[in-house]
Amino acid sequence: MTGGRPQGRPWSAAAARRRLLLEVERLAGELRGPVSGLDDALASLVDGEGLPPGLTPEILFEGGVPRIRPVLVVLAGRAAVQREADPQAAFEVAAIAEMLQGAIRLHDLALGRRDGRRRRAARRVLRGAGSLLGANHLTLRALELARRAPAPEILGETLDLLREVGAGHALGEALRTRPATVADSLLFAEEHSGAFFAFLCRAGGHLVRAGRPEVTGLGRYGRHVGVAWKLAEDLALFEAGTDVRQLSHHAASARPIFPVAWANDHDPTIDPLWRRLGDEPEAALVAELTGRIAALGGIGAGREAMVRETWAARRALRPLPPSPARDTLDRLAASLSV
Repeated sequence: MTGGRPQGRPWSAAAARRRLLLEVERLAGELRGPVSGLDDALASLVDGEGLPPGLTPEILFEGGVPRIRPVLVVLAGRAAVQREADPQAAFEVAAIAEMLQGAIRLHDLALGRRDGRRRRAARRVLRGAGSLLGANHLTLRALELARRAPAPEILGETLDLLREVGAGHALGEALRTRPATVADSLLFAEEHSGAFFAFLCRAGGHLVRAGRPEVTGLGRYGRHVGVAWKLAEDLALFEAGTDVRQLSHHAASARPIFPVAWANDHDPTIDPLWRRLGDEPEAALVAELTGRIAALGGIGAGREAMVRETWAARRALRPLPPSPARDTLDRLAASLSV
C-alpha cells in the first residue's frame, strides 16, 4: 500500500473529497448491476413516493445521492472473499443505509435552527418525536429490509448502527449546552459517518460469508474512512472561499467541528464566538473566527488527525487477501490524504 502527496501541490480538504467522489462515480459506472437498482429506488423517494405527507422530498437528498455507500458494500464483499455478493442482497443493504441516512437527516432537520423553515416542516412530519423511530417509517422500512436479508447478521448490524447513531444524537444534544472537546468531535464522527461506513463494509463481508477476521478488518476500515471523511468535511469549511452561510449553518447545528474544538481547547473564547456565528452569519465574524482557529493550530491539527485515520483505515485491510478490490479500497482511503 502506497500513497503520498505530489511535491509542490498544496493539500486541500475540498479537493480530497472531490477526488474520492470522482473515483466513486467511476466505480459506480463499473458496478452498474447493484448500484443502478438503488438509483431507481431512490428516484421514487425523491419524487415523493414513500415519504411522509407534508415533507418536501428535496430536503432528504440535497446535493444528489452519494454513491459511496453502495460502492462500499460491493467492494467489501469482493475484497473479503474475491467473489460477488448476490446483486439483490447488495442492493438491499445499500438501500438500508440510504433509508437510515434519510431518516437521520429528517431527524436532524427537526432538531435544527429553531426558526428554520425546514425544521418546522420536519417537525410537523415527526409530530415532535425526538427518537429516530418516532413516527419515522423510513427507519421501519430499513429494519424490514434488514430482517429479510439473506445473511442474518445484517439485522444485528443494522440495530448496532441505530444504537451508535442514537448515541451520536445524544452527544449532539448535550453539546448544545457546553463546548465540544477534541474527543467529542472524534466520537461524533465515529458515531455518524464512521458507524455508517463500518456498517456497509461489515455487511458486505457478511453477504459473502466472510470469516470474522475479514469482517472485523472491513468494519475497522469503514469506521476510519468515515471519520476521515468527516474530518475532511470539517476542514473544507475553513478553506479559501469560506461560505458564510454554510459555516453559520454548522455553527447553529451545535455539531462538533474538529478545528473549532481544537482551537477552543487552547482558547476558551472561541466557543462563544462560534455560537454567536450560529445566530449572526456575518462575514466579519467568519473572518475573525477562521483566522483565530488557524492561528491556534486547529487546521493543522485537523489535517494530522485525518491523515492518522486514513492510515489506520489502510492498515485495517491487512487481514484481507490481496485482490483488486482490496487495492481499490486502499486507494479510496489514500485519496483523502493525497
